[in-house]
Amino acid sequence: MSNHTLDTFKELLLEGLCDSDVLPRALEMVNAHCGAETTQLISVSDATFILDSAVEGTVDRDLFQNEQEYLAINPRTRILASREIGRIIRDHEVADEETVATNAAYQELLIPAGVGQFAGTVLASDDSTVVALAIARPRDDGPFSDDSIARFSQMVRAAIPVTHLAGRIVSRQETSLLDMFGRQACVAILHKSGTVVRQSEQFEKLLASGVVRTDGLGRLDLLSDESNRDLALTLRGQSNAIGGRFSFARLRPECTYICSVTPVPPIGHFGARSGHAVLFIDKLTSVKSLDRNLLRQTYSLTSAECDVCERLYASQTVAEIATARAVATSTVKTLLKSIMQKMVVNRQAEIVIKSSRFAFDSGMSVPVQTNAGDKLYG
Repeated sequence: MSNHTLDTFKELLLEGLCDSDVLPRALEMVNAHCGAETTQLISVSDATFILDSAVEGTVDRDLFQNEQEYLAINPRTRILASREIGRIIRDHEVADEETVATNAAYQELLIPAGVGQFAGTVLASDDSTVVALAIARPRDDGPFSDDSIARFSQMVRAAIPVTHLAGRIVSRQETSLLDMFGRQACVAILHKSGTVVRQSEQFEKLLASGVVRTDGLGRLDLLSDESNRDLALTLRGQSNAIGGRFSFARLRPECTYICSVTPVPPIGHFGARSGHAVLFIDKLTSVKSLDRNLLRQTYSLTSAECDVCERLYASQTVAEIATARAVATSTVKTLLKSIMQKMVVNRQAEIVIKSSRFAFDSGMSVPVQTNAGDKLYG
């Protein structure tokens, strides 16, 4: 493989790790160079829970969409469990020929493409996540030749530093997102599966105190079936629209908490199936509200636009805002468009994120500096 081809592959892979529309071109290059029919890039939590997955080539899309159900018996778990970055493992190294020939996981679901021959490796791993790359083809075509594996090794060597760089970029994005809410915010970034991606110091304290916890897969557990059901509903959302608000109670400490979920642009989004949300947890005794004066001064918002921001922050939908304001949904959408322009954002979720910096305990008096230098109090 020429250096130019490798450079092109690395550029496509780096862009594709953040943009699912670009990634197929990088995976197609792997197929072409290695003589494979299918290539899959996958990110899993603790080698057991799929966070994201992209596949290109011969693939049963129905199986691909449901591959999470088969991961427990999938031989890929044995590859990922090793966590040896860059070491290529082939099918005969993790199972005998009879198992490869008869086990449904090998025949259908290493990569959900009806395959029986594969090779794979770990590109990156940390305490909670593994990113792996695998190639596969039908069993009747025979195992990959040593030449094909050598070619795959070339691609792997090029992909490892790119994956590491992408991981650093994603980590910086996550940290910056949390920093926007301030040090006192009890906030976490969650994958739509419920897996905690990153959390603030205050959220860590909530975990340490036992108010909430994470399970063996890193998923948030609110310690009651009803609360966990509410959390799952907000992460899944109506018509797959993430977002919502609900309360849950703990006996120790004796307190009721408000849990608010707001979608954010996907982080590390490469398989067109991931989604992320920001989750806020507040004690009911310290309900926060937005300071209108500060919002108006900072972004030159009108009273109507401030009201829409407040309602978005309270997790109301466009339809709910329209009903509450007794206006058409088109009017609310026009207000949202104006707010986005003034805040220089592209999504409703980003309005909530920026507005949250002006959220204070209800009744709290907040000094606001005007352009004229006078102080106002909200």
